[in-house]
Amino acid sequence: MRYPHLFLCVFLSALVFAMGAAATTLASDPCSIVGGQSSCQPAEMNLSALWELIQARQALGQPVAEQWTAFHQRFALPLAPFFTTLLVAPLALIAGRWGASFSVGLSIMLVFVWYLIYASVLPLGQMGLLDPFLAAWAQNLLFAAGGLLIWLWLNRQGHLSWRQLAFWQTH
Repeated sequence: MRYPHLFLCVFLSALVFAMGAAATTLASDPCSIVGGQSSCQPAEMNLSALWELIQARQALGQPVAEQWTAFHQRFALPLAPFFTTLLVAPLALIAGRWGASFSVGLSIMLVFVWYLIYASVLPLGQMGLLDPFLAAWAQNLLFAAGGLLIWLWLNRQGHLSWRQLAFWQTH
């Protein structure tokens, strides 16, 4: 195996996000919606109840930034391990010469950076100061852009060819 620390970093990143996603499980019972108001918070609603609440509040002309942010968050959070891996994998290739411990520490630090961005941008979307889509997806988009830039830099420097990424090929 060429890059064992790469697999360890990806595994740990996915594990941390999976534990966070398990802690935020959603209620399966729809919440009652009366007059654009609900008996539940958006995080407690299932997707269809949240959609109904958004439609009811928009029909009444009430603000829906918090609900739209929660709606987009439902799709952004499950994909967070993928976007984190896009950044962690090339960094693991660079940091591999410093050892697995450094790579693991770097991965854990990046997960906390992801969460810091998430925790600071999400309230801006809930208050309507930032587009709800951007508020929910900002950390994923930043990590994807950072990872893509590092991949391209590694490829241009000649440190990495796309054939080296085919770790499943043995030769």
